[in-house]
Amino acid sequence: MRILAIVPVYDQVPPAGAFVTTREYIQHLAAAGHAVHVVTTVNEPTGEPRTEGGVQVWPLRYWLRAIRAARPDVLISHYRDRKAGRIVTQAPGVPHLLMVHGMADDLNLGRPALTWFPSHACRAHYRAYRGRSIVLPPPIDPERYRTVPGELVTLNGATAAKGADVVAQLAGRMPDIRFLVVRTPRRDDPPMPGNVELVDRTDPRQMYARTRILLMPSTTESYGRVGVEAMLSGIPVLASPLPGVQEALGTAATYIEREDVARWAGEIRRLSDPAAYAAASAAAVVHAETLDYAGSLSAFEEACASLLPSRPARVSHHQRPQRTPAGAASAGPPPTAEVVAWVHYGVPYRRAGSETMLHTMMRALKDAGTSVLVICSEMPEAPAVWDVDGVPYAQLAPAAAEATIRRMQPRVLVTHHHFASDAITLSKRVGARSVLLLHNDHEQPAVALGPDLCVYNTDWVMKSLAARYPQLDQARALVIHPPVIADEHRAPKTGNHVTLVNLNANKGVGTWRGAAALLGSLPFLGVTGAHGRQVTRPVLRNIRVIPQTSDMRRDVWSRTRVLTAPSVYESYGMAAVEALASGIPVIAHPTPGLREALGPAGTFVDRSDVRAWAAAIRALYHDGPTRARMVAAALGRSAFLADQSRRELELWVEAISTLGGRTSPRLIAPAGAQFRTSNGVLPPPEGRTEAAAEE
Repeated sequence: MRILAIVPVYDQVPPAGAFVTTREYIQHLAAAGHAVHVVTTVNEPTGEPRTEGGVQVWPLRYWLRAIRAARPDVLISHYRDRKAGRIVTQAPGVPHLLMVHGMADDLNLGRPALTWFPSHACRAHYRAYRGRSIVLPPPIDPERYRTVPGELVTLNGATAAKGADVVAQLAGRMPDIRFLVVRTPRRDDPPMPGNVELVDRTDPRQMYARTRILLMPSTTESYGRVGVEAMLSGIPVLASPLPGVQEALGTAATYIEREDVARWAGEIRRLSDPAAYAAASAAAVVHAETLDYAGSLSAFEEACASLLPSRPARVSHHQRPQRTPAGAASAGPPPTAEVVAWVHYGVPYRRAGSETMLHTMMRALKDAGTSVLVICSEMPEAPAVWDVDGVPYAQLAPAAAEATIRRMQPRVLVTHHHFASDAITLSKRVGARSVLLLHNDHEQPAVALGPDLCVYNTDWVMKSLAARYPQLDQARALVIHPPVIADEHRAPKTGNHVTLVNLNANKGVGTWRGAAALLGSLPFLGVTGAHGRQVTRPVLRNIRVIPQTSDMRRDVWSRTRVLTAPSVYESYGMAAVEALASGIPVIAHPTPGLREALGPAGTFVDRSDVRAWAAAIRALYHDGPTRARMVAAALGRSAFLADQSRRELELWVEAISTLGGRTSPRLIAPAGAQFRTSNGVLPPPEGRTEAAAEE
């Protein structure tokens, strides 16, 4: 790729986190072999073009020469950089990636080809934006920041927005504590007591080598990068409870309302206790281990590549050679299929909720007599072809997948996630009807392409998306809760472990491990997951970790006494529903999806309150009326959901039959079924007429 980035500065020591993030991305692109040019929009009257680390850097007055030299395939700029905006207009037709680092009052982002956000909190701030977007945490290189902590209480940024006024009050109250405040370039120093040392911005490792506690009493943060940097060295962080900060730091930080100066002081005093400090430091290190620096860099590179017209929507890196298991045919996919699903992953190689839901739905079609095929295009670990429960799968690169679908000309094309836009566009070209499965309420740009049927995995996801996508009011829609066939998951007997499935930070591994530390006499079981970086260390004496398994009944549910689900986000919660089939009580963070899935069978506790989790585990682990009541509630809820799944799968099969042209053009529902749209629940269409039945 040939890339032109237009950014305010490109310094060795950037003055702000936004510029650090952009510089990391630019350096990675250059190191990966792409031709990268940078125009700096802050005037450098005496500056001349230079080459730095393989990047050609042009001062602002050379911007036209930079465009001519770069001949860019992709433009990158920062939101609200007006000079960059004017330069972008001078390269018409070149895809533009806009980086939005903060939460501005002006919510108009224009019309870039792709918009980057550092957090879901930042993305939510621009709720009215309908363009294509990615949410990708900033890349943070551990080697650049990790050090041995020092003795000072530090604030990085001497402005009121960063909390300089709070630090001034704290220093006045705590004259025996030494504070460190990093100046903000081109701003006057705020008045500070004598126990506050003001220093210029420098190598961040030097700052953290002097820091014992980091303070973040900010008024606004789109992510909270400085807190993550500090945690790499085990430095405890005290922070305002801003959504972006909480997304970055999870349960490893201590959150304090900005105005509560007394509590800020109290927490600083509390951390003077060696045991309290050691616990907070360990939590910081565990959270920092969830960082995926290389993954973030690669994902940004893939996002840039996705803007090239000659490239597929997503780019696969480091693909391993395809392999075929013993006994499997290597001939290729079936010659034809009535319903084809084109997706990224599939079972049994990936078993997250999206994959298992899709598989169960395709199996229902197969059992009803419909020929089906699932094509996976981002799973090089899979063989060329395989079969699960009679459902055929094929592993094909995107171009081969498109060619196969064109040849087959299926009646219905099902899709979700990465290939949604490509599949819906292709369906229109081959004359197929398109079905879009919506598993969460994240950005769904494929909705704008007009799928013939939208299938939501929960009522709450449907309502959330309908509030942001007005076009869904006119879309045909179904709610099919992720089908869980209880008999396939019910263990003959349960075990004695407190279990977490997927040891990822967002799934609550920190909360689970914290509870294990408080309940040292109880055995804990961790199961690694298919998605997200797995945090398997530190392993406490009462923790056992096992790999992802395709036999959850034998390997997990038969060993589990209580299931924990402290996820920061779950659109539904299939693992929790699977556990209910064995009468296993579930403790969950109260996400909308887990509430809809578990209903009265769930015990809901905020994931940030580790002691409350430990108390809830203790209450449900030991025999007694509380455990007996929740075991009965789990079995009752499982029976309810099993009946719901049966009815909804019947509705799914009928809907696909209608789309495929086997029935009357009107959507015909089984007796008693309801069709849901984003406006609410509609009665089923009129029953099948005799003429329609004859058809």
